[in-house]
Amino acid sequence: MTTIVSGKVIIACTEPINLYNEGMEPKLVITCVLTDTLIEDNFHRVVSENYVVIQKTTPFFGNQFVEQVSGAEVRLDGELLTMTGPGSYSPEDFLAIPGKTYTLEVRYDLNGDGVDEIFTATTTVPPKCHLDSIVLHPLTSRGDYLAGLALYFQGASGENYYGAKLNNKNDSRLFSTRILRYSLFPFDVFSKEGEYQRLMTNWMIQKEMSYDNASKYYVYAGDTLSVTLESLSKEYYRFVDVAKTELSQNNPIFSGPRSNVPTNFTGGALGIFGSYTASSASLQIPPDTQGLPKRPEE
Repeated sequence: MTTIVSGKVIIACTEPINLYNEGMEPKLVITCVLTDTLIEDNFHRVVSENYVVIQKTTPFFGNQFVEQVSGAEVRLDGELLTMTGPGSYSPEDFLAIPGKTYTLEVRYDLNGDGVDEIFTATTTVPPKCHLDSIVLHPLTSRGDYLAGLALYFQGASGENYYGAKLNNKNDSRLFSTRILRYSLFPFDVFSKEGEYQRLMTNWMIQKEMSYDNASKYYVYAGDTLSVTLESLSKEYYRFVDVAKTELSQNNPIFSGPRSNVPTNFTGGALGIFGSYTASSASLQIPPDTQGLPKRPEE
């Protein structure tokens, strides 16, 4: 039996254990991931992901909404960024340059003493990979369709950290917009630096694929699949890797305690300042593919 009394955990037949939570005071959470690539959003607009989001933490047992932080002084390599919305700051017409190191600096009076605290972080944009093609490899010739998806691309020299998103251009829902659907590939998978690579992903393409816990995602003959392969900076790879693990926990009774994901900010802020470069390729599933139905007419 375990009882929580006045901030202490009391376990039957033992002495009280004091728990000290350093996260009780509000902290800034700064999120910024630079990229060299423009993306198409759900409204088919081409937009940039290069922006900074600043928020405050809330108490674990509280019911407050996350507070967006406006009025901070935010600089990227010394350039003052424009506040474009509550807690959001953007550079104008910016695309990251592969190989370049950037510094992000945030000044904000978090504790209200009239003096700005300073939070800084750096990221070096990784070299760009070039995704040449994606190929389906059927794994069965009878019954329902099942195929593995392979990526063919030119690797970069040095340490390589990869992530990938799978989308279906015939469905308005993007398959990989959420972090749990984002696939990571450890850098040590690729032992030969800078050579042409073939990677079998963990995506199994079939008629019915898991989308969310309570819903399915359907693939039809004739659909066009698209993969975006991203080269991630080391700190961003580690951040996403830990975040995926934390979010996927089912919190069994004897599991370890959840923890904050790693941050590379100095000054006590949480969050991540990372970067990635990206390349995309597409393929159409043949319209006469056996084991896949044709997409219903809308």
